[in-house]
Amino acid sequence: MGGFLKDWGDLHRVAGQLRPMIGISEHAWNVAQDRMGTQVATAAFALVFEKHSTGEVASPGGYLRGMVEKAGARNLHLEYCFYCRLGGKAT
Repeated sequence: MGGFLKDWGDLHRVAGQLRPMIGISEHAWNVAQDRMGTQVATAAFALVFEKHSTGEVASPGGYLRGMVEKAGARNLHLEYCFYCRLGGKAT
């Protein structure tokens, strides 16, 4: 995917390349970016990708769409999700 990630732009670019490989449609990705903003959507993608890689999420597109709905209801707390992942707790 082009080497190391040095900033959000690199992570966003890689997310765009990986998204079709794990089953996130272009439409779902565009909606996530429009509704959550590019950086939050990219962070959400990173979480979805990691959970999919560990077998916790079978439908990454559906999971991302659920995150978009939660964000719309102001009920998405990515910082908590990442904190729990780093602490070894599943979210």
